[in-house]
Amino acid sequence: MRPEAKRACPVCGREVPVGLEFCPVCALQGALDDGHDTVELNVEPTPSLSAFRFEHYQILTREDGTPLELGRGAMGVTYKAIDINLRCAVALKVINARFIGDESARRRFVREARAAASVRHPNVASVFHLGKSRDGVC
Repeated sequence: MRPEAKRACPVCGREVPVGLEFCPVCALQGALDDGHDTVELNVEPTPSLSAFRFEHYQILTREDGTPLELGRGAMGVTYKAIDINLRCAVALKVINARFIGDESARRRFVREARAAASVRHPNVASVFHLGKSRDGVC
């Protein structure tokens, strides 16, 4: 069995995990870029993708229709999305479906969001919104 060649990100130099087409670190930094230049996104939300919509955030999808995932952790999945109202890129973290009915997990998720919202640093993603889906899921 031949091992797959490892790739380094041409931007940051980090190793790109096997199977990914992009560097997740650079993708997240790009999604959260808070540079002084305002960039108008030429992405129109797709009304038929209501399953990929949370309040005023539309999750972006790949060409095959799958959501554009930036990362995955114990509590949830982080997607690249756009704020429909402001037309800017955001990282949107959604609680894992297996925790939806678990009140203690929901409280941990909210506590994590509140703790992250109190931190302001260039290397830490800022939290600007905490909401619930139409189903009342956090």
